[in-house]
Amino acid sequence: MLAACLLVHVAAAQAPVASTAYQCPMHPDVVAKEPGKCPRCGMRLVASDPYDAREFIVEVTSVPAAPRAHANTRLRFTVREPSTRAVVRDFVEVHEKRYHLFVISRDLEYYDHVHPEQQADGTYAIDVTLPKPGFYTLYSDFLPLGGTPQVVPVSVATADFSGTLASARAHLTPDSVLTRTVGDLRVTLTLPSDGLVAGREEKLRYHVEDAATGTPIGDIEPYLAAFGHTLVLSEDALHYVHAHPVELLPDNRAAIGGPDLTFKAMLPKPGRYRVWTQLKRQGAVSTVSFTVSAASPAGLAGR
Repeated sequence: MLAACLLVHVAAAQAPVASTAYQCPMHPDVVAKEPGKCPRCGMRLVASDPYDAREFIVEVTSVPAAPRAHANTRLRFTVREPSTRAVVRDFVEVHEKRYHLFVISRDLEYYDHVHPEQQADGTYAIDVTLPKPGFYTLYSDFLPLGGTPQVVPVSVATADFSGTLASARAHLTPDSVLTRTVGDLRVTLTLPSDGLVAGREEKLRYHVEDAATGTPIGDIEPYLAAFGHTLVLSEDALHYVHAHPVELLPDNRAAIGGPDLTFKAMLPKPGRYRVWTQLKRQGAVSTVSFTVSAASPAGLAGR
């Protein structure tokens, strides 16, 4: 284990049950009796039991056992069924991968979206290099065959970190300017006219231009079966939202998109959030981040 710095997320066990319906991997509330596509995101519905409330166990080990910043660390993830503790080997491919891993620093300044590979023993492994001493959260995002979508966080600290968890926490300030330049892209985020409101499905609208010329870009390429990926995390790192554009890929996935993309997301509580969005152009994936704030629904009455 990670030198006592790792917390394994364990949930109450429930007995497995048979699949009874078809469900969207990204929108678990979308359930149908027959195979088809999600009307909200276009993803293929998968066989599952929407009433299966099991939360699977994720165990993490590393080599070296106490990782250090700037050095290679091999992470290994073992997913276990909660009642039998058997190693789970069968996963549904979601956005072209069976296992999505988000590596995020506790201060929310570092973000990486990677994909561990399954090993012969059923575990998943990947090499990472943590960029600085500190606390990190590893978010495992996967769909066990016959289960429901899982997001399991595990915390780890580097051996060369001398601070505390409290000192490493994020202190976000909402951005006053919602335009960023990353690589050859200039990305502008537009929020709803009355701002973001917790508990309401919101539209995050992106406009993408060429950073050098200011020309709107219409050649955003598909990346992991979508025209973009957005992850939203609350300041306290307790609330996680993974979203994709409402602009769907055609069946042949040969099209290009842009310059405008819209992501739908529901922020669960009032407060500040960090938003990371990944876009692919000319073979390169760029990540742009913004800090936003969501108001309480009660505050709408005073507007």
